[in-house]
Amino acid sequence: MARAPAATTRRWKLPSLSSSSFALVFLGLPLAIYVIFVISPFVQAFYYSMTDWTGFSKKMNFVGLANYAALLQDPVFTKAVYNSIVLVVVLPPLVIILSLTLATLVTIGGATQGEIRGLKHAGIYRVISFFPYTVPAIVIGILWAQMYDPSSGLLNGILTAMGFDFFKSFAWLGDERTAMGASIFVIAWSMVGFYMVLFIAAIKGIPSEVYEAARVDGAGRFRTAISITVPMIRDNIRTAYVYLGILALDAFVYMQALNPSGGPANSTVVISQHLLNTAFKKGKFGYATSMGATLAIITLVFAALVFFIFWWTGRPPKSGAVTTTSPAPLVRAAPAPKAAAPLKPTAQLEHPVARKTIWTDQTVARISHVALIAWTIIICAPLLWVLMSSFKTTQQIFASPFTLPTSFNFDNYVSAWTTASIGTYFFNTVIVVGFSLVIVMLLGSMCAYYLARYEFKGSKIIYYLMLGGLTFPIFLAVVPLFQTLRGFGLLNTFPGLIITYVAFALPFTVFFLYAFFRTLPQEVAEAAEMDGAGPWRIFFTIMLPMAKPGMASVAIFNFLGLWNQFLLPIALNTNTANYVLSQGMASFASQAGYAVNFGALFAAVVITVLPVLVTYIIFQRQLQGSVQTGLLK
Repeated sequence: MARAPAATTRRWKLPSLSSSSFALVFLGLPLAIYVIFVISPFVQAFYYSMTDWTGFSKKMNFVGLANYAALLQDPVFTKAVYNSIVLVVVLPPLVIILSLTLATLVTIGGATQGEIRGLKHAGIYRVISFFPYTVPAIVIGILWAQMYDPSSGLLNGILTAMGFDFFKSFAWLGDERTAMGASIFVIAWSMVGFYMVLFIAAIKGIPSEVYEAARVDGAGRFRTAISITVPMIRDNIRTAYVYLGILALDAFVYMQALNPSGGPANSTVVISQHLLNTAFKKGKFGYATSMGATLAIITLVFAALVFFIFWWTGRPPKSGAVTTTSPAPLVRAAPAPKAAAPLKPTAQLEHPVARKTIWTDQTVARISHVALIAWTIIICAPLLWVLMSSFKTTQQIFASPFTLPTSFNFDNYVSAWTTASIGTYFFNTVIVVGFSLVIVMLLGSMCAYYLARYEFKGSKIIYYLMLGGLTFPIFLAVVPLFQTLRGFGLLNTFPGLIITYVAFALPFTVFFLYAFFRTLPQEVAEAAEMDGAGPWRIFFTIMLPMAKPGMASVAIFNFLGLWNQFLLPIALNTNTANYVLSQGMASFASQAGYAVNFGALFAAVVITVLPVLVTYIIFQRQLQGSVQTGLLK
């Protein structure tokens, strides 16, 4: 994210009071919500983890480290830890390699005249690849569970049509040999597009003179990508690895949708799944909280290990040594350019420059297009199959999964909307997400503005406390949060869900709006203050309108995150009348296996995805632009 000029980052002194009410509302209110519903549950979790609390009684006995000792004897927990390690080892490299490869093809895979350029019309690849990132994880899991279905799934149908009869009724998620691999692919499918866009932005930020020198030195495309591009976007790769590792450790939603029971012989069970089952099905809340604490420790150790490895391998070389993080081995002094004009950054050129490879330009471009088209098909095929199947009967889905529907019959949509109560869940979601979004944007912007613009003791502590909320593993807080909401009488209610949504969305909102407010020119606000405007008026009539671009970007991401939320509702909202859409979809999918109304299930998937799709179509440029300008770094 671009740093503000020094003149714009000077912070004001705290205004005189009238300001007590200003500080109370702008800082005190959001901070109170954050502390009560986020910080406090995290702190309580470590105490609860050393008790025998059952969750349904206020009585509990202190048992010390007995719960942690019991974890070592728990075969399901040890299997879950093993599965989490597999996910951490496999998922981040897989996603990074795929997304970096696709990003490289987009940026340097085009036909050229002696210079490497990006592919023409590559925007369509970015748009399609990014879309799965916006779809609710529970919906992706349900969608792919049907793709993998041994009887009516698209995957087995394609393989059988290609002559592989062995896969005619193969259970991808029901076979211990393939269940984990199939699950990892689904998570990668949903994440590659986001990191592809992130890496495209990073590659375009590499100074063009580096590529010019490599071209003069005789480097080809592949060597340029490996020896220049990868080292120079090292920080982006490190950040991606950390976030993907945290996702791998917290893969609950995907695993729950794909294999609610944990897979054959617990081959896909993860710590978070075992935690929720232990707490809410077996009533062992204290024991379950020890799993959350263990998961938090594993997450911190993983992040520290990744940062250490990247720091160790990226240290400056000893005297006389050649660095591995610099393109120096490829680069020699380039001849002075003919024109006196300075070289522009890569993002301002059509694309990075390097010499032609042994292949013709047309061949390289064709290979790049073929690879990207293949990935686009992998993205689109499941989505189009679900859309077509939503207009078919169950019998038609089984008989001809590849054919277009004979007619656009909306009976499945009516059935899903009414009989399966998807309509009720939809409106519940609109209410919860609507109120949550308005409140978090208001409180988050006020808190971010106050921290960014006013100097006072403890401001940095509060800021870093908010920043910490982006890294806290939510599963550590789930069990204590259950008790907190029950204590306030908010359990299984819309207000309880709304205030929890707001509390957990505040760190993201404050963190990114804080940086945005610091870039705004304070001279405008100072002029208004000289004209007699108070702090309230300055914020609402001057600074907030100036922050519209940042507010819009954060609001879009908040909407997607809140709409897609699954963990908080299933833990804190067990009243079926108050189910939100993600809960309703999970419940409907679990029943569909018995009712066998696959057409209605696919219609429900379409209904759930539709608001996200509309939002993405309208704001896709802004979403991708936010990533490319560093909003999510």
